[in-house]
Amino acid sequence: MTMAGKVLHAQLHLLDRQLIDQSTGELLGKVDDVELDLAADPPVVSALIAGRERIPAVQVMEIDTAVKIVRGDLDLTRGDDWVERHIIDKIPGAGHAPE
Repeated sequence: MTMAGKVLHAQLHLLDRQLIDQSTGELLGKVDDVELDLAADPPVVSALIAGRERIPAVQVMEIDTAVKIVRGDLDLTRGDDWVERHIIDKIPGAGHAPE
């Protein structure tokens, strides 16, 4: 993927970067994987993967120390909500769990 004339290396510039909703600044998760379009010459990034969600490259607005995206109808916090309810909330001292 190139942005503003720069070549980006997936391992260095995309993987494990924080995803941020461009309009609200909300933290949405991390980039877990990259989907490539191997039919293109040279191959290009066609989507980013975060949890179970596929974020099409057209929704990526900026890549810097974090990746800003247009969230659209993506539900990137679904897994976080489950972990919070079923694991974190049961840890003593975590808020809702008994001491």
